[in-house]
Order: sequence, then structure tokens, then C-alpha cells
Amino acid sequence: MKKIVTYTATAIALTLAATAVSAQSEIDADGDGLLSYNELLAAYPAMTEENFTAIDTNSDGAVDADELKVATDAGMLPTDG
Repeated sequence: MKKIVTYTATAIALTLAATAVSAQSEIDADGDGLLSYNELLAAYPAMTEENFTAIDTNSDGAVDADELKVATDAGMLPTDG
């Protein structure tokens, strides 16, 4: 039973990570591997500069794959509804 739970948790974690990377590559209009405020705004129209600043944890002015994954896992990406 413990192995099943461990395998399931691992599979879910890998799926979430792959989803975040996939989402990033779809949103990354200029292909630089980073997401600007405008790129995130195009994908998430409810995005505010305050949201962006909270997601950009290293304050470099762009969201990388790790920051996007954390934001996705934490439910930090704004929705319209």
C-alpha cells in the first residue's frame, strides 16, 4: 500500500512539473525560456503587476520554469472566474 501511494504521488508530481514546463513553452512568445509580465498577461488576462511580482520570487523581472511551477502549485495564477 505504501509503495502505491509513493508511486502515485511521484507520478502526480512529475505530471505537474511537465504541465508547468509545457505551459511555459506555450506562453513564451519570444522563446527566451522566461516569461515576461506581458507574456503572462496575454495568457492570464486577470494578471496584475502585483501577481507578477509575487510569482517572480527572485525579482529579476521574469518568471522562470521553477517560479511558474511554484505559482501553479500554489494556485497563484489568476483566473477570470
